[in-house]
Amino acid sequence: MKRLLTILLLVLSFASYSQCVSNQSCTLTPLGPYSPGQVVTVNYTLGTFTQLNVNWIIAFQINLGAGWTNLTPVIAPGNPGGSGGYWLWDLQNTYPSGLNFGPGWRFVNTGFNPDWGTASTGPFTMSFSVTVGPTCTPDNLLISMSVFGDCLTGGWNNGACCSDPSYQIYNGNVQVVTPITSNINHY
Repeated sequence: MKRLLTILLLVLSFASYSQCVSNQSCTLTPLGPYSPGQVVTVNYTLGTFTQLNVNWIIAFQINLGAGWTNLTPVIAPGNPGGSGGYWLWDLQNTYPSGLNFGPGWRFVNTGFNPDWGTASTGPFTMSFSVTVGPTCTPDNLLISMSVFGDCLTGGWNNGACCSDPSYQIYNGNVQVVTPITSNINHY
């Protein structure tokens, strides 16, 4: 029994470090549901990025459903105590690994290697706005955030956390208002 408990604790300790992203949170202003033309501001925070095998954080990709339009950056992530460099808003970038990234923020490392991320572990807070597109159908309004380490982008080959799941921020559909018309009279 003692051996089984030891094995179970070892497995749980490895599982607890299998993901690099933790303590994610978000706020939406205004709160949903949403109708065509509404502008929504999203504030997202990644509390901690655990650097397994010196895998550094390199990108935040915003994933949007078909009902959104006019994605606009508001506040870029910070780089608290990280490597030299900056966060760049990018609509599309192809990394050395072939990963097609965008839209979102990607880190440009100016201190070591441009394909490496930042040594900062966070917290990272950012915001962006999106508009509900004009539509007569209940289009998908999914919003999620994907966080990438430089092992996924080809900047580092000894990484872990190359498959952290996307964080779901919002999942809904456009609230379509059906116009009310009066009866048609034929004279």
